[in-house]
Amino acid sequence: MQALSRTQESLYRIFGRPEFQYQIPSQPALFLERYRTVVDTVSVPPFDEPLLLIHTGGKQFSYRARACTDAQQSSPGLVSLLPAGVPIEFAIRGVGEGMLLHFGGKRWVPSWLQPRGEQTPVTFIDNVIVTLSQQIARVAGQPQADGTYLAVLGSALLAQLQFTLQDATPAEALRGSRSATLLVHRAVQYIQQNLGRSLNLPELAANSGVGVTHFSNTFKGVTGLTPHRYILRERINRSRELLRMTALTVGEIAESVGFAGQSHFSQAFVREMGVTPSSYRRLGRKG
Repeated sequence: MQALSRTQESLYRIFGRPEFQYQIPSQPALFLERYRTVVDTVSVPPFDEPLLLIHTGGKQFSYRARACTDAQQSSPGLVSLLPAGVPIEFAIRGVGEGMLLHFGGKRWVPSWLQPRGEQTPVTFIDNVIVTLSQQIARVAGQPQADGTYLAVLGSALLAQLQFTLQDATPAEALRGSRSATLLVHRAVQYIQQNLGRSLNLPELAANSGVGVTHFSNTFKGVTGLTPHRYILRERINRSRELLRMTALTVGEIAESVGFAGQSHFSQAFVREMGVTPSSYRRLGRKG
């Protein structure tokens, strides 16, 4: 078994073992780890390398550098760069979900990311980074992951991060206005928190404080998916995690991710993944 880096040792000590981890064979290599944790507040020591946090679900959380008094906010869909050498305090007060990307040590950090000198985390909107990280996690979680494709995705993610950090134009301009993006962030947070029960368009629109047509058009404009399609994708993604990492029955998983029954879940899973849930679980264990 490969020895843990100092970054991984610190992360595991604070948040426990990740739900999922993968070393992306990009240049330089990237470690992607996905965490779901329940905490009130937590102090994170300074790391010797920068970390990229993609906030994927759970509660909105606040954070601040320990030397600062002003807190910042992060919602699902946002990206934060956690600079090296800066101790940080997070206040989640519930379930937090996110993916962390790092290099496995200071010596592997690219030169364009080393001398930035921020003294507090930087949070920004970048749908390209979010989409690439989700695709990496999706492909890496398949029984037969395509390393060549994943290396391309990892390199693309690093290129996008470099572009975003150097470009004076806010990355949010890539898709929609800030108000539209934040509306969708609130909707995504609500979906993630309620994925285990029935959700409908009027409920999502009402929770966002807008009409159904405006909500539906805005959601698709920002995410590229209809609300229905997004919910289905997230349910399938979460069910894949449960199939790989738990001993829950297929019926129990179907109920926990919001499907009407095992038959409905199995049909949807086959359409999305090309195999039954039971076959997916067996293939994952063989891998």
